[in-house]
This record gives sequence, structure tokens and C-alpha cells, in this order.
Amino acid sequence: MKAMTFIAAGLCLALSGCRGNQSDSPPIHFQQNMDFQERGDAQEKNAFFADGRWMRLPPKGTVAQGRLMEDDHKYRGRLPNGKLADALPADIKLDEALLSRGEARYEIYCQPCHGSMGYGDGPVTRRGGGFITKPANFHTKKLGPAPLGYLFDVASNGKNTMLGYKAQIPVKDRWAIAAWVRTLQVAHRADPTTFPKGTEIARTVPQ
Repeated sequence: MKAMTFIAAGLCLALSGCRGNQSDSPPIHFQQNMDFQERGDAQEKNAFFADGRWMRLPPKGTVAQGRLMEDDHKYRGRLPNGKLADALPADIKLDEALLSRGEARYEIYCQPCHGSMGYGDGPVTRRGGGFITKPANFHTKKLGPAPLGYLFDVASNGKNTMLGYKAQIPVKDRWAIAAWVRTLQVAHRADPTTFPKGTEIARTVPQ
């Protein structure tokens, strides 16, 4: 029994002595997994694929996690029946913060062409050279009653020669811009004598 104990102890010491020793032989990998999988960087060539590109398109019908965007009202400005919505999505609250954000984003992205008050007379229109299609005046009979969903859709996807801003402006900010445009429209139609003293525009948006 004692002999077996000494033998076992000797084996343990012998095995432990191997740890940390240098060797020219590669380690043994019983499970390769992805340790030695070939990788490629963006824009590199890869002869394995017929088009020679490393970068692959997602499989048809797949959706990235968190990008389903199944809420048509919020992401496309439309109701379940397909009509344009004339209200903010349920999770976007109409308050002073939203309108302030909408005003700030409007001044950055929209004001250069549409003007601060939405008459389509922004500074870009006064530089000469002209537009193929003049920037829209939000106070016309056609656009005055346009639903919020329409304003959101145009901000997202563009209209005529105007390009969409879906890639540059987050969803909530596009709704904030739509709310601010509606604010300008309501202020345009309002009776100035009814404004509180010192108020330049009436901030009213239908919900």
C-alpha cells in the first residue's frame, strides 16, 4: 500500500514538473473549434466565394437583433390599415422637451432649405443657382392639413429632389421634427392676438 502511495506521489511530481517547460512542439488541440479559422477584413478578397468578396450580404429574410421595427406607426408613420397616422406613436410623449428637440433638429437639417418658419425660403434658396424643385412651403393648402405621418415619412424617405434623412436622424428625432413642423403650421394659422404676451409661436400639436 505504501509503495502505491509513493508511486502515485512520484507521478504527480513528475507531471507537475512538466508545467512551464519550453517545447518546440505545438500544443495538442483535442477540439479545434474556431482557433485556426481563417478570417478576413472588410474589402479583402476571398476566392472561396464566386464574387471574390469577404463581406457577405445577410441571408434573405433575416433581421438583425433589435432591428425588427414591426411597429408601422412608429417606424413608417402608418396605421394598421395603411393610412398615414396623424398622431405621435404611443411611446413618444408630446412635451416641451420633444418640441425643443424637434426645433433644434429642424434648424440643423431642415431650416437651410425650408426656412426657420417653414416658408421654403431658407438661406440655401437665396444663394443663386436655383432648385429643380423649390423647397416646400409647409403652410400651403396642400401641406397645411397633412398628417404627422406624412411629415415623418418625408423626413425619413425624402420627396421629389429632397433626399431622406433616415440614415442620419434617429426615429424619435424625426417624429420631433414632424411635431415641430406641425407647431409652425398651427402658429401660422393662429390669431396673434390670442398669444400670451411675449410668445412668438403657439406650440400646439394634435395627439
